[in-house]
Amino acid sequence: MEYIYGSFTKRQIKEAAHAMHNDVHKLLLYKDNRIEEKIFENDEAFLIFFQNVMFKFSGTKTLFNNNGIMVTLMATLQAAYDEVTSNEFDYMTFRRAILDSHNYIKQMFEGGVGDAKLTDSTANR
Repeated sequence: MEYIYGSFTKRQIKEAAHAMHNDVHKLLLYKDNRIEEKIFENDEAFLIFFQNVMFKFSGTKTLFNNNGIMVTLMATLQAAYDEVTSNEFDYMTFRRAILDSHNYIKQMFEGGVGDAKLTDSTANR
């Protein structure tokens, strides 16, 4: 996959997408009342992590020449952040935004962005 400083291998893209999915998944798990083991010490640590994820992801927009899906991903994460900090927090609305974010990451790296589509035969290159 080409980016402004060169290119990444398919394996690097696969690993980066996996890491992004993990970060987004942590957001969902923390707010799920059915999960007993908490990932973050408290709500403040959760919000700091959330902000750091959005900051880190925002760099992807520039690296990959302003990919349009990135705009949608960041807007969806911001909506999830707004929901989680709202006095009228609704878990299902938050959950939907987080699950949508997973889909946007998948679209960015597994379809719709140059030649980033990964297959079993090319994933290890």
